[in-house]
Amino acid sequence: MALVLALDLGSTQLKCSLIDHDGRLVASASQGYETYAPCAGHLEQDPDDWRNAMRIVLSNVLARVDGRRICAIGFSGHMSGTVLLDGNGDVLSRCIMLSDSRSDGQCGTIDRVAGKRIRAITGNPVINAFTLPKLLWIKENHPDVWSRTRHVLSPKDYLRFLLTGVVSTEYTDAFNTLALDKDTRDWDDDVLASVGLDRLKFPKVLSPFDIVGQTGRRAHDEFALPEGIPVVSGVADMAAAAVGTNLFAEGSSALTLGTCATFLALVPAIGDEGFGQVTYHLHALKDRFYALGSHFNGGLAVNWITRILNERGELDFHMMDDLAHEAAQVPPGSNGLLTIPFLAGSGSPYFSSSDRMVLLGASASTGRAELFRSMLEGISMNLYQTLELYDRMLSHPVAHVLLGGGGVRIEGWPQMIADVFQRPIRTVQNADASTLGAALVAGNAVGLFEDLPGAASSMVVEQDTMIPDESLAGTYGDLYRRYLEAYGRLHGVV
Repeated sequence: MALVLALDLGSTQLKCSLIDHDGRLVASASQGYETYAPCAGHLEQDPDDWRNAMRIVLSNVLARVDGRRICAIGFSGHMSGTVLLDGNGDVLSRCIMLSDSRSDGQCGTIDRVAGKRIRAITGNPVINAFTLPKLLWIKENHPDVWSRTRHVLSPKDYLRFLLTGVVSTEYTDAFNTLALDKDTRDWDDDVLASVGLDRLKFPKVLSPFDIVGQTGRRAHDEFALPEGIPVVSGVADMAAAAVGTNLFAEGSSALTLGTCATFLALVPAIGDEGFGQVTYHLHALKDRFYALGSHFNGGLAVNWITRILNERGELDFHMMDDLAHEAAQVPPGSNGLLTIPFLAGSGSPYFSSSDRMVLLGASASTGRAELFRSMLEGISMNLYQTLELYDRMLSHPVAHVLLGGGGVRIEGWPQMIADVFQRPIRTVQNADASTLGAALVAGNAVGLFEDLPGAASSMVVEQDTMIPDESLAGTYGDLYRRYLEAYGRLHGVV
């Protein structure tokens, strides 16, 4: 029986999964790696760590499954990272991560010289979350590295290069540079020339479904893969998640409660509505687009409140379970406590790196249960801001939201989100949407899954449905108005 091998290069670990034609997980492995923070605002990873992780996970799964059963290899990976190769294919520097904020000055420069053109071809503002400012920062601060750079790749494209020796990218990842035209699906010469970046350093742009090459001698010798396996372009992790949560129809939406909560919705086109509040991206299917609400303070804020409430100052997930259980006994509104949950600046809809967390309404009777519940409510209010925006962007309001990620396991939170949103919330059984999406795209490329939406529909398993408590609409509506007013008054003060 044929298997698809999917490699998902996440921001904390590389996941490897072997999936059969029914979407069943046959074998999997994961390996973490370090994120370096050499100074404030700088977040980096070493591509050599990814390379070592790929050796480990492939060794693990190939020890359990005959590699000759693999009919295709697919990829997904975290977006907007910088991988710079010289003419020999050697890495020149660490990868600057999406959440790195060092390039504020370069954002201003790019916005002045090419902001209007970038908005026209991508629908997006010039912000640190995209690659172009990071590349200009490298050119201005490390001209020796930039002058030696022959190829600019996205993170998952580097893994594919290691298996094939082929330098290329594909349009879902390339779009996150801000230099790819949504209509031509190719590099925009005007943007690159305006910014002063050499067009020749940017690789050929393929489709996510293109077969780039086959595993060769290096893939066999270094990674123990059989030679001759088709290697598919793959997709950016959020585009993979869109496939892996069955987002193919306008208005379908999925929320993942990870360290950064991500809220996706399929939109009819890239337009002006929501400019600067969410970002627009290319779906794997060429005629479709999705909007992305990025909420940097999802699981990050939950982990933080758990850690500071622990006398040892450690993140203890058993303690998190206890806190969630206690918080579930607290009435909605947390007995008057309101939390603005921005520990790492804010993402959607503000994208303000200076935003910070605020607690309002605490009293001598406030306990840890109220603190924990109020944090969950504050995050949920921030997520609701994106849902409200999607309702305005779409031809009809979002009917329901698929919910996944580790936050689903926090007692009471999925139901709280349903009550805040006043929409049904459906949790999904699939542990990793990006890995499944990468496998589906690769399998489609080699004919294993002929109907991509049909295959996704059959493999995305909905688990539980939370029906909103209509009696709480007024309570949470009032809390939401307090949240918006508090943010408006405090923004720029803290």
